[in-house]
Amino acid sequence: MRYGCGDGARPAMPEPEVLVEGIDVVRRYSGAQGVVAVRGASVTVRSKDFVALMGPSGSGKTTFLGVLAGLDAPDQGEVRWKGQPMGSLSADERRALRRQGIGVVFQSFGLLPALSAVENVELPLRVNGVDLTEARERAERWLHRLGLETRMHNRTYELSAGQQQRVAVARALIAEPEIVMADEPIAEVDTENADLILEALWDVIRRGGAVLTATHNPEALRYANRVVLFRDGLVEEEGTPQEVATHLTVD
Repeated sequence: MRYGCGDGARPAMPEPEVLVEGIDVVRRYSGAQGVVAVRGASVTVRSKDFVALMGPSGSGKTTFLGVLAGLDAPDQGEVRWKGQPMGSLSADERRALRRQGIGVVFQSFGLLPALSAVENVELPLRVNGVDLTEARERAERWLHRLGLETRMHNRTYELSAGQQQRVAVARALIAEPEIVMADEPIAEVDTENADLILEALWDVIRRGGAVLTATHNPEALRYANRVVLFRDGLVEEEGTPQEVATHLTVD
């Protein structure tokens, strides 16, 4: 039913699109101890979700995030991108997904030390065939927005950890991915710069995408609409920040 039908009824709102879905994901590491980092965890991320993945250090959040991002394959279970198993994607489809569908912010930043801040940020566009002038202009806009206008031409080793973190966020956002998966994106910054980063991530939500961030920082709860509590490789609880507030323990 549409507006203007004359009966005063509202049209049904469309269901948010499922972007990424992890189903009973298991990820183990070989070695003498045979560590099982993820033990059958499931999560669904839909369009316009801002999901905070929270839990103690060593609970498996980073491993789970990497599997959902397609950086690592599950030993058991399945990860789906818009309903299609990631394992069934062709090599070209996986490359396209990494270039445009999913933006990743690594906990270790993952910046190239030989490049300047602006060169690191423009790199995803250059890989996608965007000409240098446009790529440079867009990279400069992102760095300016994140308070790095005076650091654009500094190499990675000339930047503080917090500055590198903001460069990594800009690089993940510049290609306008449908979902950003960020591992501790505000761990190295103060409250003011945390707000800059979280507000920038909200751009993804505004255009109908989603954000999934593993974080210890309660600042993220002011932006999240869902919280997934992770412990011992499993999803312990899931709900709105208000629903899970009494169970939050991230130390």
